[in-house]
Amino acid sequence: MNKIKQNKITFRLILAAIAIFFSSISILSLPVLFKYKSKVVTIEKNFYKNFKIYLKSSGNISYKPFPKPHLVVESALINLSKTSDKSNLFKTTNLKIYISLRDIYLRSFENFLSVEISDTNLDFKIAEIKEIRKHLYQNINKPIKFKNCKVFIRNKNNEVILISPIKKIIYKINKKNKIKNFSINGEMFGLKYKSDWTRNYVTPNLSFHNINIFNPNIEIKNFLEFKNNKKFRGKSQISYSKDKLEHEIKFDNDQIIVSSSNNEKTNFNINSKIQLKPFYFEGELLIKNKKVEKIIDNILMNLLINDETYLGNLNGVFKIKFDDLNNKLIKKGEIDFIINEKKIILREAKFKLDKIGYIHANINFFEDRGDIKFKSKNILYIENHIEFAKSFQIGSKKIKNIKQINFDLIKEFGETDFLITKIKINNDENQDKANKIFIVKNIQNLRSHIREIID
Repeated sequence: MNKIKQNKITFRLILAAIAIFFSSISILSLPVLFKYKSKVVTIEKNFYKNFKIYLKSSGNISYKPFPKPHLVVESALINLSKTSDKSNLFKTTNLKIYISLRDIYLRSFENFLSVEISDTNLDFKIAEIKEIRKHLYQNINKPIKFKNCKVFIRNKNNEVILISPIKKIIYKINKKNKIKNFSINGEMFGLKYKSDWTRNYVTPNLSFHNINIFNPNIEIKNFLEFKNNKKFRGKSQISYSKDKLEHEIKFDNDQIIVSSSNNEKTNFNINSKIQLKPFYFEGELLIKNKKVEKIIDNILMNLLINDETYLGNLNGVFKIKFDDLNNKLIKKGEIDFIINEKKIILREAKFKLDKIGYIHANINFFEDRGDIKFKSKNILYIENHIEFAKSFQIGSKKIKNIKQINFDLIKEFGETDFLITKIKINNDENQDKANKIFIVKNIQNLRSHIREIID
């Protein structure tokens, strides 16, 4: 390398070093040389321009060069509306506005890179969630981040109905693939979850929302195609262990139709029609390949023991059907419910005993010394006495003239054993059998008791 070329390289390195040195000095000295308080109006105006959120600061604004150049707003009110008559979404003392080096030198504060809010309580009313949804669909904004915050949701009476600690929220638009993303990493009801909502501006009428809940592992996938306020359709898939629920939703002129399309691969299938004005619904849920005791503990108990305030103005009829149940005797069944005046009333329950007959049941739950118990008053109608004799290993002649058996069944929540009592055969008032209590632990145990009752 000749001496002239080497001198040129050395000179360029010196110039670069000088530029870096004076740039660093300039950046570090900005807090001393510049009064940010005088730029409050400009910062607030350009905050909305970049993030489509209104900012009102009431504390000091300072500049920090590390780890990236940013402004720190010591006290700020955040709102989606400019009008003062609407309540603020939240107040924060930890708001950082990341700015470009160009803005630092020009001191224009026009192009903010992103905003970060941390260690803040986010207090929303249910009505304000609609405004957040509107922001998701209608605004183009720079990245907004939340770290280590808590979300409080309040009802119309200003009562807190949900608290969710949030580890991280990222709300941004990817300029390369034109996808808007709103992701949450948090916790709700003690369950950790990750939520990811996306929308592509190439197909703006489509949006996708995936939710993953951890321990237990539950995956929810939602797809929505929005045409207008009176017409849209969606699809939802829910997977939990071996259970799968898949359904489509169609909304058209104040009517919602919910239907399950993939009946073979799912064991929860729903079909429902909901009329909004006036509100009324007719629904049907088909449950397949489940244990009877799981249905009692997890589904029926939650339906019949409920907080009336959760039902609101619900009004309609609902049917649960059972198919291919994991039980030696009961394979099919259905239960009809009426929902009216904030109450769920069980109208009729009927279960099919494979090749034998069917059971009519009157079901309810009650509390006994702090324990929740299931009780049903049942009538077994025997249609095929030969199949009954085979199943319970009894001589067919002994039950030839038996047409029905009345009995009560009691089971404690969470237990697999159940009690059978108040037994009557063909409405025969046999006091000895009516007073007996039989404990059933398994099918062999049940067969033994049936033989004792028949004999």
